[in-house]
Amino acid sequence: MRFKGYSLNFRIVSLALDDITKDDLTREEVTLIYLCEDKVFLLPDNIELFPDEDVLNRLRDCSNYDVFEIWPNGTVHQRYSENSTDNFLFITGRCNSNCIMCPSPEVTRKNVNDSPIDDLIELVNHIPSNTPHLTITGGEPFMAGEKIFDLLDVCRNKFKRTQFLVLSNGRIFSSNNYLERFLETAPDNIIVAIPIHASYKELHDEITRVEGSFNQTITGIKKLLANGIGVEVRVVLSRLNIADFDNIAELIISEIPGIEYVSIIAMEMTGNAYKNRDYVWISYKESIMKATSGILKMIREGVSVRLYNFPLCTVDKKLWNLCEKSISPGKIRYDVKCDNCSYKSACGGVFAGTIGIVKDELEPII
Repeated sequence: MRFKGYSLNFRIVSLALDDITKDDLTREEVTLIYLCEDKVFLLPDNIELFPDEDVLNRLRDCSNYDVFEIWPNGTVHQRYSENSTDNFLFITGRCNSNCIMCPSPEVTRKNVNDSPIDDLIELVNHIPSNTPHLTITGGEPFMAGEKIFDLLDVCRNKFKRTQFLVLSNGRIFSSNNYLERFLETAPDNIIVAIPIHASYKELHDEITRVEGSFNQTITGIKKLLANGIGVEVRVVLSRLNIADFDNIAELIISEIPGIEYVSIIAMEMTGNAYKNRDYVWISYKESIMKATSGILKMIREGVSVRLYNFPLCTVDKKLWNLCEKSISPGKIRYDVKCDNCSYKSACGGVFAGTIGIVKDELEPII
């Protein structure tokens, strides 16, 4: 979307489609765009914007309280959707690990710019305080440095009932200084999702390609749990760690009891994962088959387990109740053969970047 002729500076704005919402946002003292019949006004500046019919129609399809960025060239990007359960705050693409099966390319993690924390705080100021869920993600979010704690503090003070999910490799929490800052500023309802790639340091560090990362991650998880922070453990299945999965399950059961749940994740085959596909790729069916004993063992021991990114036809029916629709809507793809599947509406589909690799193992369930 783009506002033609826009000549103002960068703005973050909320959307009002009616007078009630306009008045509510005005009381909140946030910048907004107000759609009144076929006209759009930037408030409180009271400047009329001039969208074409396509932009008008797209704004009409949005909801009150949606949030957008308007760039100096008039380009408009949506940053929050009132009707979405997948809203997020993207902190940085940088990461202090370089996982061999990461869906982001190495160049992105090394060279991408951070999102300015002040802009993210402004975005948070526009998001309704009753939003049910927000994800804080990267890269590794804590590569943004100390200023991320300013953002967390704003979130803690504004969102009292919002469930937060932080995606992190967990290494930062092995540092007492960073752990203390996190505990001081973290919102009340927060879970930190941290991947464990192996049951022993040599393999885990081979996958992250950072020596010492295993010990830092396990230490970080234990410190979070000891301080009452919820932890989700993530295990991305690949050819490199599938033979170790039963041991990973045992590690979770014996070493880090009290976690919220374990998410078993199918790879997204882009970035590093695609570059290293000859080393990391394993079919979805084979990975689930080989992981089943460890999954069932964790369940027997009272560990909650979820399956992410696996289409139903690649999973034994006895595990279907664990499958989540976990792929962001814009990334979901189905093969043409999926049109004949009786369970398509219940299936989470496949990543857009993975469909070409996995399509031969997809089978419609009749």
